[in-house]
Amino acid sequence: MPSDEKAGMEMHASLQDAKGRIPWNIVFNFTGYAINIVITFLIAPVVVHRLGESAYGIWGLIGQAIGYSFVLDFGIRIAVTRYIGRHLALREPDQINKVLTTGLAFTAVSAALALAGGGVVAYFLPHLLAIPPHLVTDARLATLVTAATFATSFPGSMFTGCVAALSRYDLLNIRNVGPNVLRALLLWFFLRQGYGLLAVAVISGGTFVLAYVLDLFFASRHLPEFKIARRFFDAATLRTLLNFSFYAFVMTIAGRIIFMTDNLVVGFVLGPAAVTYYSVGLSVVDVFRSSLGNINNVYAPLASQMDALRQRDSLRALLLRGSRINLVYTLAGVSALVVVGPSFLGFWMGSEFITRSGPVLVVLALAGMGYALMSAPQQVLYGMNKHRMNAWLSLAQGAVNFPLSAILIRSMGPVGVAWGTLIPAIIFDGVLLPIYTARVLDVPISRYCLRAMLPPVLAALPYGLWLWFLRAEGLIRGYPSLVLAVGSGLLLYGSIAWRVALDSEDREFIRRSLRKLMPKA
Repeated sequence: MPSDEKAGMEMHASLQDAKGRIPWNIVFNFTGYAINIVITFLIAPVVVHRLGESAYGIWGLIGQAIGYSFVLDFGIRIAVTRYIGRHLALREPDQINKVLTTGLAFTAVSAALALAGGGVVAYFLPHLLAIPPHLVTDARLATLVTAATFATSFPGSMFTGCVAALSRYDLLNIRNVGPNVLRALLLWFFLRQGYGLLAVAVISGGTFVLAYVLDLFFASRHLPEFKIARRFFDAATLRTLLNFSFYAFVMTIAGRIIFMTDNLVVGFVLGPAAVTYYSVGLSVVDVFRSSLGNINNVYAPLASQMDALRQRDSLRALLLRGSRINLVYTLAGVSALVVVGPSFLGFWMGSEFITRSGPVLVVLALAGMGYALMSAPQQVLYGMNKHRMNAWLSLAQGAVNFPLSAILIRSMGPVGVAWGTLIPAIIFDGVLLPIYTARVLDVPISRYCLRAMLPPVLAALPYGLWLWFLRAEGLIRGYPSLVLAVGSGLLLYGSIAWRVALDSEDREFIRRSLRKLMPKA
């Protein structure tokens, strides 16, 4: 075999391996999602009721405030993921080591800034929020612990990016689920023993760090010729990463404004107790939205390798299929959250949460539609290094979100903050970004709408109407009837979506995937 042909086959091997892992990645993503749902379902009432409204609200606000330190990664993690995926496709192990070592060196600055910022927030916290005197010391210590946790996340996320670039979502789900189970067990035990806010911070921080240790282990085992050494630090590589990461950094800032200001607005205007009710509705939507993110993340490494190998037709197919699958998946959850979500909150947390958290849940669930429509385009643009416009659109969305939420909360209460999130999400995420991405890849907008958007919506209508009928007739009265209602609705939705929302290539891909997953005789 000629050397050029052999080299070409070797370069395609990484992409083919990533494609071959898609069935198992889907299985592991859904398994991890289901386990995390159960964990959240079981542990959230314990944390809310054991901490109490004020302490739980303070904990939510600490997470929001310190969570802004994520912007200090300056977009370097997604840059590392993108370029490691690219060098995997091109079979360049030394370049992979340069990217990883250089990225790690850069994150030392981010970690130091996060620690310093956490100290400042801890000092001024009682002056910023109306914290009961007996909780001031614990709140300050919890802030410092949380800041230290975020500081370790910067170098840790480099290894998370490595595992994602390898398309090893089986390993990513192990690192997610294992520490989450441990966190839930520890929280249950220590809260029942009478420990409070500080214990929650220490347990949460420790298990997050454990997840990053697992990332390091997995990356060292599976990356080719894995090495971290001073000789691999490279100024040219740093410039390349920063040129990519600048726009990712802009998107990170916008994302924090969009997803992390809600509790702050509610807390500053209505007080910590109101944050509890808003956070409960938000947390349910966040669990579902995060699950979509876990599935979506498979697209960026694929797109990076396709772009490296100049497979433009494959990128178009990835955009259409990824958008369609995202919407099929999202509508399964959004329909249930909108129709029966408030009833679930009543069974789960207590009847008062139906009216106080239910409207927030419904509006934020609808905002998830925008997230579903933007996710595949965003990941494809990342893989192609074409995410500049995405960055400016995200920043514009965040600039609209915050003041709109601050205005609407005055007249509508907490649900106004949710509307302040929904309206920009539909405009920027659901309309403008998909249109832009389709144009970058020369996909007609009409084709995108007819292939990626319309079929899932048509398939979901009977499902939503079925759930509405069951609720209206008073047939959902507890967990068993709720599970039966949603389960029967999903069977209906799945049977319709198989024919209406999926095309022949999708169905054939699923059949091949199922054959791969079946144990061989």
